[in-house]
Amino acid sequence: MIRITKAQANTVVVTTTEVGTASYYLFAFENQTSLVTQYCIAQDTSAFQGRYNAFTITESATPNPLTGGVTMALEGEWKYTIYANTNGTNLNPTGLTALETGMCIVTGTNAATPTYTGAPNTYTVYNG
Repeated sequence: MIRITKAQANTVVVTTTEVGTASYYLFAFENQTSLVTQYCIAQDTSAFQGRYNAFTITESATPNPLTGGVTMALEGEWKYTIYANTNGTNLNPTGLTALETGMCIVTGTNAATPTYTGAPNTYTVYNG
């Protein structure tokens, strides 16, 4: 599962090389509530492409989909599919080979992990 934080550049790490490689990668993000699909193209920036693949996906209200920009208006669950693409301007997945599919969580802010502070730390030990 990948995580996209709205209004910022996000590093996405996946393993598409298990299936294949490409000159360009077409990302399709489908919202699981509205079924709206957004597309963008990104290039692999990993230093070790045989081991993992790293991409920069920038969520923005005014994205450039040819350079990894995408608008994901709704927070929540999105399904993603990554396609092998030979063209840096093709945003249509028809006829392309799917390399990976999975789930993506889109959140509004990069909030810190919450810490539980509700109850005192009292432990009961059974003495039978």
